Amino acid sequence: MFKKLASSTAVLILAATVVTGCGSSKMSTEETCNYINEQAKEKGLKEKIQTASTNVVTGDTQGLETVFDEFSSLLKDAAGKTEDSKLADALNAAVEQTNTMVDVMADDSLSLEEKTTKVQEIDTAETTELTDYLDTACPNMDALS
Repeated sequence: MFKKLASSTAVLILAATVVTGCGSSKMSTEETCNYINEQAKEKGLKEKIQTASTNVVTGDTQGLETVFDEFSSLLKDAAGKTEDSKLADALNAAVEQTNTMVDVMADDSLSLEEKTTKVQEIDTAETTELTDYLDTACPNMDALS
């Protein structure tokens, strides 16, 4: 009796795992890019980024920090879900780069010239290589660009 119950329970758990997708499978590169794009559309990130970037000109960096925190969270989430380790590295590098850029832009002790210089310094050969891969792996990110 207990053997039958245990066997039936195991079958039900396995079926539930397959149906709900709770397995340990990771998303392919294309699935990851589609996921990012869909999530960005749902959250309206493109519009939020455009508005926040426009507001920076008037000195309002609070909106920029908020929207890029949301953007970074999405990229971190996708990096953890992809099977493409190079894409995960590129996404994590983009998060670091974005966070550094936001910190620089929000630093009121820096002049505009100093901010520009510091933002340009963020683009190292390594980060450029990673972000280039991101552009290659996910070329159609209309929800963000």
